[in-house]
Amino acid sequence: MSRLATGLSIAVVLACATPALARPLEMQLPYGKEACWERSYDAAHLAAHPGQKVVGIKLAKVAESTDFPQTAVTLYINLRKRTAESDGGYDYSNTAFCKGSGKALACENEYGLGKFRIEAAPNGGLIIRNPGIWANPNPYDAEEKADDAVSIPAKPDDGSWLLDRKMTTNCPY
Repeated sequence: MSRLATGLSIAVVLACATPALARPLEMQLPYGKEACWERSYDAAHLAAHPGQKVVGIKLAKVAESTDFPQTAVTLYINLRKRTAESDGGYDYSNTAFCKGSGKALACENEYGLGKFRIEAAPNGGLIIRNPGIWANPNPYDAEEKADDAVSIPAKPDDGSWLLDRKMTTNCPY
């Protein structure tokens, strides 16, 4: 086979493989659009994971603008010990800015609430990898760690959360 034919064969293979190599999070977190993922853990799951603090979690991605090109996401969190009445709202939140990191997004809060990773999961879901974050009471308007912020360590049972895609027009809280 000639060099030209070999080169063309490689180019065709790479061109066909490009969609397979595309980052799934880029498709799930499209620029300029809001999106939500959510999970409420049932009693059976919580009984099997007695050290898990989080009982409900939602990740909301807000639409970017040309003035603010980074991907911004907010984790809304409810813990086993609720601070608010059961109105369907969330007691705590952590807003972070994310950038691509391999097949995932590396997210970091600017105000000392920690870092986490977002990975693609089957069926359009997401996995949030928590190395140990903090969350402020929701809503908390100041751009700093609140005096009554809560720690959500990875161990024993909050190292990762699997969230399902929530189809709604009311994404952010």
